[in-house]
Amino acid sequence: MKLQRAALTMLIVFLSFYLLYLGQALLLPLVIAGAVAYLINILAHTICRLRIGRVSLPRPIAMIVAIAVILASLSLVIQLITVNIASVIKVAPLYQQNLEGLIYKGYELFGVQEAPNIKEIFAQINLSSYLQNIGGTVRSLVSRTGIIILYLIFLLLEQRTFTAKMHGLVRDPDRLEEVLGLMEKIRSDIRSYIGIKVLTSAATALLSYAVLSFVGVDFASFWAVLIFFLNFIPTIGSIVATAFPSVLALVQFDTLGPFVITASVLTGLQFCIGSLLEPRLMGNRLNLSPIVILLSLGLWGSIWGIPGMFLCVPITVIMVIIFSYFPETRPAAILLSGTGELSVGPRRGDTAAKKQATLD
Repeated sequence: MKLQRAALTMLIVFLSFYLLYLGQALLLPLVIAGAVAYLINILAHTICRLRIGRVSLPRPIAMIVAIAVILASLSLVIQLITVNIASVIKVAPLYQQNLEGLIYKGYELFGVQEAPNIKEIFAQINLSSYLQNIGGTVRSLVSRTGIIILYLIFLLLEQRTFTAKMHGLVRDPDRLEEVLGLMEKIRSDIRSYIGIKVLTSAATALLSYAVLSFVGVDFASFWAVLIFFLNFIPTIGSIVATAFPSVLALVQFDTLGPFVITASVLTGLQFCIGSLLEPRLMGNRLNLSPIVILLSLGLWGSIWGIPGMFLCVPITVIMVIIFSYFPETRPAAILLSGTGELSVGPRRGDTAAKKQATLD
């Protein structure tokens, strides 16, 4: 019986992920809209907590301000990315020529008399075509902006009646308290994760911008914005965020000095902020195993691409919290956690046990 249940569970999980992959065109805009709506709520919550004396902004005004700030920021970021990718495509042949020269110098330095035909290799590895593909991906996301905004509007309107719907769905007061406690736990953990991640990513981006501007690397503001967003992708994001501007410094200048400075300083920043400061700020709030984060990154990246990589940690946190709430799935939550200890509110059955203990 247990074997059949395990096989049925694996089949359901497999079919669920397969349907998520097939429904990417429909579900991904909705998930992105949900993420943006969550960011708006976090910003509105922060604005409401700001006080000048004893005066604070009412919730509706805070929501309007938050919507305006988030949408304006996203618009500026998309415009910055598209414009800079077009600029990089224009100068890509020059960068490619400089890279060929560096490779020839490298062969001469190591005493290789007959270097392979670098031009034929670079004819197959065309930097401009790869950059155009990246630009096409960004334009594809921009083309879905209309449906994302439509979903966003309905999600923001729908959240006003969410609590009333929960009261209508769950009649038992104790059960309702458990469900609302679970929702609050999810909201609190994701809010902490996003808040700390925004703070550390912004610090990394600003310091990286200062370094790139000092060295003279092209498109320093673009790389700073890219570093900010890539830091939301666990492990791989910080590596890519360091590699891209470092490679550009390598092909932009004739000497290795700017490349060495850029690569070493950016790597040091990523290590100090990502490996030392961020864990101290985050503590055990997320309580996810590092190997689980990497597997989640690969899984959601294969299902939903780059957006899935950004969403993998929040999705995994939600799964762990929900799994820990139900006794049947609690072992899975323990396996996904980093320490094996789960800190979730009342689980199903706890309230009844407390009542029975009180009666006894």
